[in-house]
Amino acid sequence: MCTVLITISATLLSLAGSAVCSVFQNPPDLIKYKEEFVEMICEHTVKNYDRILWYKHNQNTGFQYIGYLNTFIPRTEPEFETKITLSGDGKKNGSLTIKSVSVNDSAVYFCAAYYTVL
Repeated sequence: MCTVLITISATLLSLAGSAVCSVFQNPPDLIKYKEEFVEMICEHTVKNYDRILWYKHNQNTGFQYIGYLNTFIPRTEPEFETKITLSGDGKKNGSLTIKSVSVNDSAVYFCAAYYTVL
């Protein structure tokens, strides 16, 4: 069987003047077999932030924007729509689920907390 290594990491998108807050992402790393599913959780404690953004990074493609969860409304980039599902509440926590992992999914995944500017 082919083993796919999925590695994830967390980061916080912080604006000048914002209070010190935290973003947590679990699990810290994963090893999955081909065609299994993966769920990554992102939680934040940033008051008034209503959006969770997701990114993928690997050495072949660099950084790729996956999409975001705004309150309860997910927006996924077209290239990820059939492979990835975003769900949850952008004000507190969200999840990224990869359906049927493959070698191409091996990467570092980042989540970031952000707020909507009107």
